Amino acid sequence: MKMPKIPSTKWFYLITSGLSVVAIVMGCVFMLNGANHQTERKQQQVHLKQQQTQRKLSKFERERPLYSRTEERLDTFMSAYFNYDDQKAYNHRRQGAKKVVSPAVYDNRRLFKEDKYSKTRQLGLQSTFVKNQIVPTKITDQQLEATVYTTQELNFEDEEGQDTIKVFQVTYDGKTDKLVKIDQQGVYNIAVDSTETVD
Repeated sequence: MKMPKIPSTKWFYLITSGLSVVAIVMGCVFMLNGANHQTERKQQQVHLKQQQTQRKLSKFERERPLYSRTEERLDTFMSAYFNYDDQKAYNHRRQGAKKVVSPAVYDNRRLFKEDKYSKTRQLGLQSTFVKNQIVPTKITDQQLEATVYTTQELNFEDEEGQDTIKVFQVTYDGKTDKLVKIDQQGVYNIAVDSTETVD
């Protein structure tokens, strides 16, 4: 069978139109591919910005819960330590603080001084924890060190109390969720001329 002869101009038009269709299809593919790359690049930029923002926030977010847990543990400890109205309550301060302190703090005899002569009972001494003011000095991933100013109302039985501010150096460990160091520095005083001292 003999194929009909197609004039060369028809071949030219046929090949040209075929190439045009291929070029249009390829152009569409490249446009879609370019649009996909553009979308992907924008998504990557948005993701990068989110990560940078998250890094900035995460430092605060890491520190804030640590500070909050320190605050909770200190409130519990100071309530146990400074709330007593008789000799028995004074002698049981360690047991009240046991859940929030490390064994080293629990066994610290300088912190939990024994009242050998029952002065608390003899003088009718009473104490009430008022508040803590925490000033962080060092914060790491799982530890917070701070200077703590604790206000305590101290009075003799049935008399009006007077506020005293005591200064402590404290370390809270987030891994154990306990206060691992509590050192009493002294009593905070402000003189008439606004000079501050710790006795």
